[in-house]
Amino acid sequence: MISEPFRPAAVCEPAAQTVAAWIGGELLEAALAPPRLTGLATLAEAGATDITFVASEKFLAEARQSRAGLIVTTRAWDLPGRARVVVGEVWAAVARIMQELYPAPSAPPGVHPTAIVGEGVRLGEGVSVGPYCVVGDGAALGDGVVLGPHCLVGAGCAIGRGTRLAARVTLVGRVLIGERVVIHPGAVLGADGFKFERVGGRPLKIPQVGAVVIEDDVEIGANATIDRAFLYETRIGRGTKIDNLVQIAHNVQVGPGCMMAAQVGIAGSTRIGAGCLFGGQAGIPDGVTIGDGVMLAGQAGVYTDIPVGGMYVGAPATPVKEFWRMTAVQKKLPDLARRLRALEQKVEQMEKIEGAGEEGKG
Repeated sequence: MISEPFRPAAVCEPAAQTVAAWIGGELLEAALAPPRLTGLATLAEAGATDITFVASEKFLAEARQSRAGLIVTTRAWDLPGRARVVVGEVWAAVARIMQELYPAPSAPPGVHPTAIVGEGVRLGEGVSVGPYCVVGDGAALGDGVVLGPHCLVGAGCAIGRGTRLAARVTLVGRVLIGERVVIHPGAVLGADGFKFERVGGRPLKIPQVGAVVIEDDVEIGANATIDRAFLYETRIGRGTKIDNLVQIAHNVQVGPGCMMAAQVGIAGSTRIGAGCLFGGQAGIPDGVTIGDGVMLAGQAGVYTDIPVGGMYVGAPATPVKEFWRMTAVQKKLPDLARRLRALEQKVEQMEKIEGAGEEGKG
């Protein structure tokens, strides 16, 4: 039974001045800070030797009550009377602090004795190939590439400098990965695109001989799948972030700087613009075009092309203002149905009265 809550252990205990130097911020009321800071914590959990942060105005009241020894904030949410570091972007500062306090463990360079490396493989400096990995013939791994346990890198695949594959990542077919890419456990890149045509009453498989291209600084979540193209390429643009269990089909083109939450599904030959945000379980059919900066809410179902920008909700995906107008009307439907029935009953009564009057005249 584990009774104590988990807290990551920091690798160092910096002074407030050191923290300010890490994040390029202005240290204010430094005399109120403890001599050493022992970790990063949330506002509610922070103790007297912890660093915390204010990332939104709605947390200001909680920040004033926090016991933290040092607060990272902005001038817009200043906290006089507290030791604090003022920065331009709070989340950028938090990420930097975490890199210093909780650095990712380094992988030992070299090829593990249980790994299998094929003929003609090119290994850059400082490459780490973990236990039970398989690297196919003619593959290329750039400087500092890390392969976690049980990774499979197919023949002819190429991985750029500083890219890290966690455990059980599979690259099959022709997969070309850029620099500083992070791929989490169980992801599969380059599997056969799902392409069948009905011929003679039966599904005929169409071979998929294209590639998957992952540009620099992409992150791909656990058990995500990105299929190889029919003839040319499936491409993921620079800096795009893909969550766990996302499916991207053959020939899809994803622009730079997109973010996709878990279980997003994108069918074949769809084109996604730059800077798009897709909520969990959003679904996009084959062959549509999504413009730059489009936001899809969770479970949004796209059926047609969407122009540049705007937020879409529901299925079929509808501009958010229009969606809420429709929702407001839907909420009134039970009352409208009752009123309609009452009107129908009144009409029926009036028709009966008129009918009785006509019979009396006859």
